[in-house]
Amino acid sequence: MKKIAILLVLVSTFTLAFGQKNVRQTASNFLKDGKLDKAMEAINQCVLDPSTAQDAKAWFIRGNIYLEISNAKDDKYKSLDADPLKKALESYKNAIEFDTKKEYYDDIFAKLNWQRNNYYNSGVEAYNKRDYKEAMKAFSNGADVIDLAKVSDTLSLLNAATCAALANEREFAKEYYIRLLKGNYKSPALFMALSDVYRQDKDSVNAIKYVRMGQQLYPTDLRLLLTETNIYLTFGNTAKALRNLQVAKEKDTANMSVFFALGTIYDNISSDSANPLNVRAEAFENAVKSYSDAIRLNTNYFEANYNLGALYVNKAAGLNDDANRLPLDATSQYDKLKKEADGFLEMALPYLEKAIELQPGDLNTLYSLKQIYARTNRPDKMKAIQQKIDETQKK
Repeated sequence: MKKIAILLVLVSTFTLAFGQKNVRQTASNFLKDGKLDKAMEAINQCVLDPSTAQDAKAWFIRGNIYLEISNAKDDKYKSLDADPLKKALESYKNAIEFDTKKEYYDDIFAKLNWQRNNYYNSGVEAYNKRDYKEAMKAFSNGADVIDLAKVSDTLSLLNAATCAALANEREFAKEYYIRLLKGNYKSPALFMALSDVYRQDKDSVNAIKYVRMGQQLYPTDLRLLLTETNIYLTFGNTAKALRNLQVAKEKDTANMSVFFALGTIYDNISSDSANPLNVRAEAFENAVKSYSDAIRLNTNYFEANYNLGALYVNKAAGLNDDANRLPLDATSQYDKLKKEADGFLEMALPYLEKAIELQPGDLNTLYSLKQIYARTNRPDKMKAIQQKIDETQKK
């Protein structure tokens, strides 16, 4: 009796499995006929049954059915499931897991790659509209989709990270950059970008960590040195920033940004009253030279023109303050300081006039020019500048 019972159980199990494979075929036929509602019902019956719950082909067909539902135009089919694409991708993931012989891998990869391309195109479209957050999501989804087939989509992840940074979604940017690193993608730009995200988050430890990782792999890359310099500038380590920039200046004599950055450091040292007078004087001359070198490399460099003009204006202001502190009977010394101050204002003029030519609506430059024209007795120019100020403020 026990043997018969066992035999009956085995027969029953075989019959059940065979029956579910028929259901699987029925689901496939419904899919071919476009009857997505009946196909969905049949395939769910199949994958829920223990005898076919790990059947790769059943999961592959289920993925195809839900993918068709996600792209259906007919409301009758679109309403079959709240998130059919998610179910399609989950199905393909299961199919790959259970497909030990990789019978369906190429077909699944083709389906996943098709969906990845849809996401990629949506990402490009959102990026062109400057909707960086949506672009980030689309590129990220594309990378996630193709990852189901154990393929790393470097391009989509890079785009997702770039869009995350543009959307100020720094946590997502970190996630995507680190995924790239774990996927063995490496480049100086990747280490620079990841380090800079941490710098913006005021995390000096990780900012330095990732830039140093990059420098170990690419020791001669100047961009990584400049990324490190930005970290020092952000966290007030002037000495290390200055040291790096001096190295950078020797390595790249045509990089105007390096000379401008040097100018700003020397400018700050020059204006810091806590520094000895000789240190400030030397820094002033170095600032002038550095800004001038930046302008020599690019005469249309607004920031360098403005900063050099402002440097001279501030120097003139300091001399005027010194003159005003003199006793009333120190007239010759007073006149000397005033004349020297006016000389620096004259030196500032061409740079500030160039700056306003480059950015006509910059109020800081306009106010500085108005001050100089008033001080150097240029009433016509002062009137014209006031007119520009009024027009700018109305905008």
